[in-house]
Amino acid sequence: MKNFAKLAAYNILWIVVFLVLFEVALRVFWKMSPLQGEIYRASANKTLRYELKPGADTVYEGQPVRINSEGFRDREYTLQKPPQTYRIVVLGDSVAFGRFNLPEDNLARRLEARLSSACPGRSFEVLNMGVEGYNTVQEAELLKVKALKYAPDLVIVYYSLNDADYPEYYFEKNFLNRHFLSARYIQYQRKKIMVRKDRKLRGVKTDEEGINYLYRTQCWDYTKKTLLEMGDTCAAGGARMALLVFPEMSEQVRDFQDGFPFWHIIEKLEALKHPNILVITPVREFARRGLKKDDLRNWTYPNLKATDIIVEYALVLMRENGLASCD
Repeated sequence: MKNFAKLAAYNILWIVVFLVLFEVALRVFWKMSPLQGEIYRASANKTLRYELKPGADTVYEGQPVRINSEGFRDREYTLQKPPQTYRIVVLGDSVAFGRFNLPEDNLARRLEARLSSACPGRSFEVLNMGVEGYNTVQEAELLKVKALKYAPDLVIVYYSLNDADYPEYYFEKNFLNRHFLSARYIQYQRKKIMVRKDRKLRGVKTDEEGINYLYRTQCWDYTKKTLLEMGDTCAAGGARMALLVFPEMSEQVRDFQDGFPFWHIIEKLEALKHPNILVITPVREFARRGLKKDDLRNWTYPNLKATDIIVEYALVLMRENGLASCD
């Protein structure tokens, strides 16, 4: 019996040693696919994973990119909002960031210019906090840890259809995941395998099928929950929220009418009900005008013409709902 107890104690000790070494190794070597390069760095925030590098000033994807001291692609702002100023924060992924756009041509800059021109008696600030590759969960985290510090009157979530992406939904909020990277790693790998098998069973191969897949699985359930929570977070911070849905412009889109394969997703987004969220879907305006996709894009990103139409359409709906008025 003593030998058995001694053997059990040794086994438990070795298991504990292994788990400690495994945890240390993960903390040193494992990173969840952070973007890398001259304008990005790893983030200490486990949900964000990576962030823009403060002070970076370079040419990126053929366009000048300057990152301010707070880590977003914009000029410097004071945390305290200037008197009589209506402040807007734009959250989003590479579309909001303005990939392939000149600094003055992204949504935030065009919106600010349009507001300032239309309302010369009022001051407007539109802060661009878009980060390439961020999904809705990362944007919700950025809202909490950075955006609300600037006391915005309005938060615009510039939503791309692939923002319902993994991997944050892999991580359930519990004690082990909060404190042990090994627990997160095991759960992450297990769910990755499950998703890979599920996509194979469903025959997901093309980009169109990949986007549709997100809205037929837990990914959409998790994203929907997160968007509604963002509405609550904005309300608690004294801000309204607009969910501005970018019209998908990938190769699967033939036109913005019958050739737009994602209308069912647009309808899901439009069906979101929250007293603090205004849902804006500019693809409706694209369809009404009979616009051609190739006239509006640079690869799959909006060109200046598309951005100005989106801004114009968004402003009409925002003002109808008491947002960003000249008063």
